[in-house]
Amino acid sequence: MFEAAWKAIQKARNILFVSHVNPDCDTLGCSFALYDILQKTNNSYLFNATQNFPRRLQFLPYSDEIRSFLPAKFDTVVVCDCARFDRTGLDITAIRNEAEIINIDHHLTNSNFGDINLVISPHASACMVVYEMLKKNGVKLTPKAASCLYAGTVDDTGFFAYGAMDASTFSNMSELVSLGADPISISKQLKQSVPLARFRLKEYVSKSFDLLRNGMVGLVFIYQEDLKRTGAKREDTEDIINLVRDLVSVEMAVMILEEEDGSFKISLRSKNSLDVSKIALKFGGGGHFGAAGFESSMMYAEDIAQMILNEFDKGIKEYGTQKQ
Repeated sequence: MFEAAWKAIQKARNILFVSHVNPDCDTLGCSFALYDILQKTNNSYLFNATQNFPRRLQFLPYSDEIRSFLPAKFDTVVVCDCARFDRTGLDITAIRNEAEIINIDHHLTNSNFGDINLVISPHASACMVVYEMLKKNGVKLTPKAASCLYAGTVDDTGFFAYGAMDASTFSNMSELVSLGADPISISKQLKQSVPLARFRLKEYVSKSFDLLRNGMVGLVFIYQEDLKRTGAKREDTEDIINLVRDLVSVEMAVMILEEEDGSFKISLRSKNSLDVSKIALKFGGGGHFGAAGFESSMMYAEDIAQMILNEFDKGIKEYGTQKQ
């Protein structure tokens, strides 16, 4: 499958690299690395449906070349780090009429929506899937491409704190460093460039979260008024949930974030034996064993929280946890 995916990418004349809405470093790292390698031999374009690019990721090469509108023509679409096509913000029927879809991902819950599906769920990041594809096809990486893939992986694993970590992951990361990725510089950009508004949001979360189910569930609500009061942007909520998950008693952390249109984004995290991807799937979302999410248009965030708690209470049978 690595060879088939790479051949399909190479033969493309006009190739569109698509990252998911509200992009993180993993989805962008994949797109930017492939763009770096192919821009000289193909007509290559970078697309993301989100209007405002995350400021914390502006250090990545090619961040200024991504567009929120489609090019006039394209024959191949490479979708990176999306479990479902609707996470791209595009209409899959319209895209299929124009182009072949190549789906590159590492989510266990991926719906295999592509004409070619390179989905390796045990991998720590989608960037690791891309690197394996490039390595197996003898593609030499530039320092820029190596940096993108390194950054995407460290960010998606919380700097190797969670995810499908094994010896091959660290071997690949070592190779990316030898190819030009700078671990110290990337760490500073991702971990030591926190805006004041994000710091204030962390303070709010640390004071407002709830502990439920004998301290096993940590729950935090973030409303639009909370973002305005702290000066934070949506992107500043990235990984905020980990503040709650890291508490010693917490088995599952839940963040319910109000979007500008009144809908909600729900993030789920666990750290022991609870498979939160199964909870997310039940509500139309997806993700990984320890990190998943979904979206909801319900009117009240408290009702969403109760639904999640009900699923948590079923955990001993359905989700494989020994705790209730």
